Amino acid sequence: MTEDLWSLLRSTCEVQRMGDELRVSDAAGTTTPEQEREYRLCRAALAQRHLAAADATGSDLQEAREDAELTASLLWKHDTLHGSHRGSLPATHPGWKASNLGDYVRQETDAAGLNPC
Repeated sequence: MTEDLWSLLRSTCEVQRMGDELRVSDAAGTTTPEQEREYRLCRAALAQRHLAAADATGSDLQEAREDAELTASLLWKHDTLHGSHRGSLPATHPGWKASNLGDYVRQETDAAGLNPC
């Protein structure tokens, strides 16, 4: 297995851990918009990475594309609602459309200093 695929696996495990923590926080009623955003950003970035690696991992390309689109949309909607973007163009900018929300994820990933998609 290549280092890129190991990195993808480690990131997948980390996002799963974040999701578990979010569910516990939700159950306790202590989830903050910042915590939810961090999860949504990491989940959307991971989905972009899975899409890019679909051939190498043997994943279904259509499923990977749908997941990347859905997670990008969820991040964008969260940022629109909470005004929580960090990149140069806010989520409310009219340039963001369903067709380019992957670019929004990349902008936010870069602004957060996360590993590139």
